[in-house]
Amino acid sequence: MHSIRTYEGEVFLCSSCGQPAYDEPGEMSLHFKEQWDGVFCSWFPSTGKLIKMDWDEMSLDGVKEQYPDTYPSFQTPVS
Repeated sequence: MHSIRTYEGEVFLCSSCGQPAYDEPGEMSLHFKEQWDGVFCSWFPSTGKLIKMDWDEMSLDGVKEQYPDTYPSFQTPVS
């Protein structure tokens, strides 16, 4: 799974849940790793049919920067 924050390819929407997704050529379409515990999609981690979006650069950058990250961080807190 890729991170939505660093993904350079085309970003679609999942027709099942409406959340961002991507197509892995030769494989399957997938949700992003940030969605691992926050997306309630019956297809997760894969997706329903992909919906092509006509993003402008500013709106896609905004989604990437503000998308909630529910992926666990395994860093040890500094005391």
